Amino acid sequence: MASNGRTTSLSMAPLLLLMFFVSLALASDMSIIDYDKQHGMDTVVPNNRTDVELRVMYETWLIQNGKAYNGLGEKEKRFEVFKDNLRFVDEHNAQTGQTYRLGMNRFADLTNEEYRRRYLGFGGKVERKGRALKGKNNGRYAFKEGEELPDQVDWREKGAVAE
Repeated sequence: MASNGRTTSLSMAPLLLLMFFVSLALASDMSIIDYDKQHGMDTVVPNNRTDVELRVMYETWLIQNGKAYNGLGEKEKRFEVFKDNLRFVDEHNAQTGQTYRLGMNRFADLTNEEYRRRYLGFGGKVERKGRALKGKNNGRYAFKEGEELPDQVDWREKGAVAE
């Protein structure tokens, strides 16, 4: 029995090696800019990719970035976001005179709002806190008529800054 398990392990080795090399080949072809060059699409017209091509690009991107979704419909929702982000990249890269090119990265399945909330700590609408910032000018720092101000202030003497 033990030799049978060992034989199975040995026969699986070439298959695993093949899968490894296929995944390397797919990963090396994942850069959107490289993909476009290799497929003769250096000047991509936005929205010119086929549905099949988009799906292959997305599936390859999922593998390369180790993405997996649990919820029903989440993969399709993320595919739509991926397509929107790819459309944005294609439109930018198609413009002449750009000093840089965009590409897809590990955040390509996030909307701009999701990215900001998750990685920049931006939780949505800006809410100002504190009395001086509530939108009403309380006049605390406003110049008042007749007020005499010095020509200069040494803030080091006042302890406001380090020397």
